[in-house]
Amino acid sequence: MSKIEGHSIFGNYSQIENRVTAALLQILKIGGTDFIGKIMNQIDEIDFPSSEINIVTQEREYHNVYDGLLECNFAFRVLVESKIESEKINKKQLDGIIKNAVNPTDYILFITADNSKPLILKESEHLIYWANWKRINEMLKEINTNQEPLNFLINEFEKYLEFLKLLNVVSPEQRVQIAAGSYGEPIALKYGFYACQNYRTIKESKYLAFYNNRGIHSLFEIIGEPINNCDLSQLDDINVKEYLLAYEPNYSSRDKRQFYNLKIVNDKLSIKHAGKNKNGKKTAFTMGVFRYTTIEKLLIAKATEDL
Repeated sequence: MSKIEGHSIFGNYSQIENRVTAALLQILKIGGTDFIGKIMNQIDEIDFPSSEINIVTQEREYHNVYDGLLECNFAFRVLVESKIESEKINKKQLDGIIKNAVNPTDYILFITADNSKPLILKESEHLIYWANWKRINEMLKEINTNQEPLNFLINEFEKYLEFLKLLNVVSPEQRVQIAAGSYGEPIALKYGFYACQNYRTIKESKYLAFYNNRGIHSLFEIIGEPINNCDLSQLDDINVKEYLLAYEPNYSSRDKRQFYNLKIVNDKLSIKHAGKNKNGKKTAFTMGVFRYTTIEKLLIAKATEDL
């Protein structure tokens, strides 16, 4: 257990998630119980049964560690878990926190970088409260009493969130998923789909672009949602059937893929990649895992550095 009084606003932790959580808890501590109550009441209208609040950071129970704790003379507790990247909630970690929330007046609050409440939290049988960092910042500024040092700390916290890029929440409608496309791009252009390894980790995106031949040259809209565990031979799609006949005549139904139905948006992009490592050797913009940008950045980019 580590009392919040022993930390600066930016915390003394090596992990950024712990630092930004410690900073938020420091602000709540200085803001006082009434300030905390107003903030928490705006998060899915959490209504505390008491106002005497104690703050702890980096709490451990039953071999599970969570990022923060707000408690009130055992009348209630709020277990705080934070993430600085979207779609990064670990089910094992979530189950551990739920295991710690053993009392009727125990609350679980996740603060993440996601644009909307993550599906894993929505589907949980346990009630999970959620906010993103952008919303937390908005609430702090709205309820700010403009008294020092609270006003100073809230302004500094906003700068810190901006530095960590936690205020630029990207919605799926804005997001472009970028895939290595030496094979996938020609197929997408000719047949209107993309099929890759099954169950690859992805962020919900409206668009898909390919990195190929040292640049990004085409952009597609993703129609519907990507399909995991897809048997290409069972799809009622003439383009897929033509592709299999021409490129994979021996395709096996055991070879399941992650499948994207695509609609071409622009096949005349010219976004160049000139990346090199410290030894001057050319590097790929993406390989193995997907990269992401926004549609606004992609449409005006001249080079991958602009993404």
